[in-house]
Amino acid sequence: MHTARLGALALLMLAVLAAGPALGAQKTLTLEKAVGLALDKNPTLEASRQVVAQAEGRVTQSTSRWWPQLSGTAGYTRNFSDRSRTSNYAGHYDYYDTGVTLTQKIYDFGQTSGRVEASRQELSASQHDLSTRRDEVVLAVKASYFEVLKNRHLVEVAAKTLASQKRHVEQAKGFYDTGLRPKIDVARASVDLANARLALISAQYRQREARVALERVMGGRPWKAPYALAPEKDLPALPGKLEPLLVEAMDQRPETASLKAQMAASQGRLQTARGGYWPSLDAGGSYQYGNTDFPLENNWEAGVGLSWDIFSGFLTKGQENEARAQILQRKAQLRELELGISEEVEQAWLVVRESQERIEVARTALEAAEENFRLAQGRYENGVGDAIEFTDAQVARFQAASELVRARYNYLQAYAALERALGRPFANSQVAMK
Repeated sequence: MHTARLGALALLMLAVLAAGPALGAQKTLTLEKAVGLALDKNPTLEASRQVVAQAEGRVTQSTSRWWPQLSGTAGYTRNFSDRSRTSNYAGHYDYYDTGVTLTQKIYDFGQTSGRVEASRQELSASQHDLSTRRDEVVLAVKASYFEVLKNRHLVEVAAKTLASQKRHVEQAKGFYDTGLRPKIDVARASVDLANARLALISAQYRQREARVALERVMGGRPWKAPYALAPEKDLPALPGKLEPLLVEAMDQRPETASLKAQMAASQGRLQTARGGYWPSLDAGGSYQYGNTDFPLENNWEAGVGLSWDIFSGFLTKGQENEARAQILQRKAQLRELELGISEEVEQAWLVVRESQERIEVARTALEAAEENFRLAQGRYENGVGDAIEFTDAQVARFQAASELVRARYNYLQAYAALERALGRPFANSQVAMK
């Protein structure tokens, strides 16, 4: 029995050891996963989806006028009548009645069709507005994701600088102990070490802040356990000429389609208003079953009616003028939007190209700063250079390395903004549009 317990305990320990790496493995959040989470959980998108649902409800309401309208009634009343003024009953008596009424719109000179068209175009506009909100969320996810990665690399640069500065402090102390360097070198190295620690702390907190912003746009944390972000892919190629991109943006941007749909909705409202000048033709019928006592009696009627608001205090004229003004307003807004899109695309295009040039310059500057630091370190170790020279070289290397990190991720963020401006935020993503 004792041997069996030991064997079972050994197996349990082996199972725990085998599962340990898997249980402790940190999950990795990819950009595609972050975009997918935001599309599912971002509250702004959920609110926009409900706006679309409301517009769908208005379409159903407007088309209901094309269908027959059926209503039913049933009732009981207790009545009193004076025989001297009525011929049938005197005193109190009961009356029972039930019935159904059916009406059907036959023709109203475009009033109903105009309402239906307006509601359908408003639905289309709300769907395009949802696409706009979705594109904005995707851009926010990309910008925040790259911001986290940028700050993570800045933390690594700051940590590398801190480690280098620690070695320099030990080196300065050793030189001072042997009488090769004055004590001021140790003091200066200690100050530089404190500054390096401050830089690392600042970088770490900026990284946390960027992660909080990313989780907010995703609609919450992807997992309760700690997680890491997958590194970025290769930098996308530099965009081509500007003119084709401007044409593409005008065709792809959902804001343009939304305004065009709103303009068509205003045309529908104008049609409805103009129909108010003409009559409306309806058919109807009713069936009643009622009497003062059982058995109840049957009654029915059917017919066609024409109703015409001959004069409504210029109500129809005002509605027509309002709809016509809305059309002109949408046309002006569309023109303003096209100008804004052109400006947005051109500015994004310029920022991308500027960021690409900054990467090349920053890479060259870092190579020079690394060489300068290597020479300054050698000069200091050989007793030729001083502490100020070493500190300046280390600061220059830290700044150059940080600037290259910023330039790379600024390029990625600028490229994401260009994709959004062109109306194709999913161009470099495996996430399908929802």
